[in-house]
Amino acid sequence: MASTTTTKTYRGRTLTGQAVAVTVTGERIESVKPAAGGGDTLPLIAPPLVDLQQNGALGFGNNRLHENPQALYQVAAFLRKHGVGRVLFTTSTYDYDLLLKSLAEFNRQLEADQDLERLWFGAFSEGIYISREYGWRGGHNPQFMRNPAWDEWARLQEAAGGRFWVFNVDPELPGAIETIRRAVKEHLRIAMGHCGPAAEAIRAAADAGATLVTHFGNGAPPQVHRHRNPFWTWLAESRLALGLIADGHHLPGDVILAAIAAKGREKVYLVSDASGHSGRPVGDYGTFVIEPGGKCRLKNEEMLAGAWYQADRNVERMCELGWSLADAWRQQSIIPASIIGLELPRLAAGQEAEFVLARYDGKQLKLEQVVDRGKELLVEPVTPRTVE
Repeated sequence: MASTTTTKTYRGRTLTGQAVAVTVTGERIESVKPAAGGGDTLPLIAPPLVDLQQNGALGFGNNRLHENPQALYQVAAFLRKHGVGRVLFTTSTYDYDLLLKSLAEFNRQLEADQDLERLWFGAFSEGIYISREYGWRGGHNPQFMRNPAWDEWARLQEAAGGRFWVFNVDPELPGAIETIRRAVKEHLRIAMGHCGPAAEAIRAAADAGATLVTHFGNGAPPQVHRHRNPFWTWLAESRLALGLIADGHHLPGDVILAAIAAKGREKVYLVSDASGHSGRPVGDYGTFVIEPGGKCRLKNEEMLAGAWYQADRNVERMCELGWSLADAWRQQSIIPASIIGLELPRLAAGQEAEFVLARYDGKQLKLEQVVDRGKELLVEPVTPRTVE
């Protein structure tokens, strides 16, 4: 029996405030017309969320994909239910040779599955070229840290099938500036994070082509010199865009708002920094603990062990801080896509139907439906606290 193509219309308010009726037939948008009535009662209808730093979920870490190839499919379904439609596959500090294996598996799966490739549009190397100093290294294991060298980066890129978009590096490490210059020539983006470089080193990295700061305000000791610390230079340097984790645990609200005020909204992108433990139930996992409320920390320490939430929580947190849902969504979708140079699906006739319908009721964010190439993914609404 031949399959039938379904048609359905979704009503919502766009990021620019227009009330629209979006008619979808099959996998594509048939028409977008003004919606009569509804006014402010309509949900937001917006492009998928973009997460430029996501390390895994549901007990599966990206560093070890080679040990559990099926994890990618499970994590993909989980991310999409939370409205996340574009992600950088993030690797952290781990054994170099095992990272090569994980990246090779990542590339193999994406070559065979365009659906996965659409979600994981690229990769981000957060570890292994970061500061070895306590505090700046966060929870990363210094045993696996190395000095940057282009031949090593090139091997990682080759294993990943050329899918790396961003490398994170401490610019004060031996060979860092030279490696940054070479990487930029190869059209890679460079971030600084998990390091405490002097102002001169930050400017030298920017001169060499660095443009990003990895999760600003985190990956740092609890106490630093009030003037001589990298945060002021990262804020002041106009060539750098800041990543921020706005989950309610990593940064106080005033720090988030102050950083955005200093840089401007177009120079700040929100990231989840979700760990491989994100989305797992509350409990004691031996070396780390997941507390009620989504705080994930190392056992017997206050040091955070990555984030528990996905990117939709950042949207909710910005709403809690007084932003409109449209502005908060844009900061986790349109802005990071623009900073990284990524094109998102548009609400226009002929485009693939890929969008999210969401509301914020003053207390929580609720995703009412996620449409992915015309297919509805949600049986019931999802909040940032929804687990698999």
